[in-house]
Amino acid sequence: MIDLLLRRQGSLALVLALAACSRSSDKVTIDLRRGSQGTPVATYAGGFLSVEEVNRALAQMPPMVRMRYQTPAQKKELVERLVRLDLLAREAAARGHANDPEVVEAFKNILAQRTVKDELDSKSAAPTDAEVQAYYDAHPADYARPETYRVSTLFLAAPENDAARRKTQGMRAQQLLAQARRLKPDDFAGFGQLVKANSEDPSKMMEGDLRALTIADLTNRYGPEVARAVQDLQNPGDLSGVVQTKTGFHILKLRAHTPASQAPLAEVKAQITTRLQNEKRNQAYEKFLADLKTRANVQIDEAALAKVVVEGPPRGGEPGPMPPRAMMPAPGGAPLPAPMPASGSGPAPAAAPPARP
Repeated sequence: MIDLLLRRQGSLALVLALAACSRSSDKVTIDLRRGSQGTPVATYAGGFLSVEEVNRALAQMPPMVRMRYQTPAQKKELVERLVRLDLLAREAAARGHANDPEVVEAFKNILAQRTVKDELDSKSAAPTDAEVQAYYDAHPADYARPETYRVSTLFLAAPENDAARRKTQGMRAQQLLAQARRLKPDDFAGFGQLVKANSEDPSKMMEGDLRALTIADLTNRYGPEVARAVQDLQNPGDLSGVVQTKTGFHILKLRAHTPASQAPLAEVKAQITTRLQNEKRNQAYEKFLADLKTRANVQIDEAALAKVVVEGPPRGGEPGPMPPRAMMPAPGGAPLPAPMPASGSGPAPAAAPPARP
């Protein structure tokens, strides 16, 4: 049952009966009045909007959204939107929409999200340095950096089934190799110009620079012949011979070789801390829900469940519009259908004022 109550000064309150139960927690009073103190910036019958409330609304917005309200005109637009929200909410209550099932369901979702956030903020402690260290020690592979090679290539296309082109391109590759060998080992710019003038690989736009790649990457992208030739290069500036592959000929110049290593704990500590924090929040969330269900003695009637009908798509195979549905809050506070994954980063920022109706 939802009773609409008129209070003093024309303000409104709603009493929502969220379930057919006599417990006091199932009846919630919502007061649509704004604060009775502060500096009025907009007035209307039965109430006013204060400067302090506008500032509070701004503070709850993400920084990038808040930046939209810098000029007097933009601030006025925000004030008008907040007033419009008040007026529409009051009108909706006057029309009896407060007892619409969708409205009640949305309200329950907001209450649930706030409860979960309060619970987890108070009971999911930040991981200690010892816990972070233990996780780092137990997962060395997660923070291993593979060996990489950064090389530049000059490539001449010559498919292996085109003997004539392969012969011509092979001779040209030898001539270009002779030019490359006349350059100083550290003359990467000179080699880059040679690549830009002659290479037939898309990397020519970057002077043949393939960036840092593992041996597996080189094998998958350019073939095992290129990977073996790169491994034979010892020092930056070293030049390969003409490397034949199924697609053509490569001339390779080593720019850098980075051995395999382990990322230090200091570099990944924040990442591990966030992961452990979210794992703790997930665990606390699951325990909190389990305790709630136990206290409420939740029982599901399987026979009744079998009578729930899920309609198929409309004829023609086209899916119909998605019906509105409730979303359980995740540990981070955002409305998600499942607990937040370990890589999450906490509660979602407060939303901006509603869009114009």
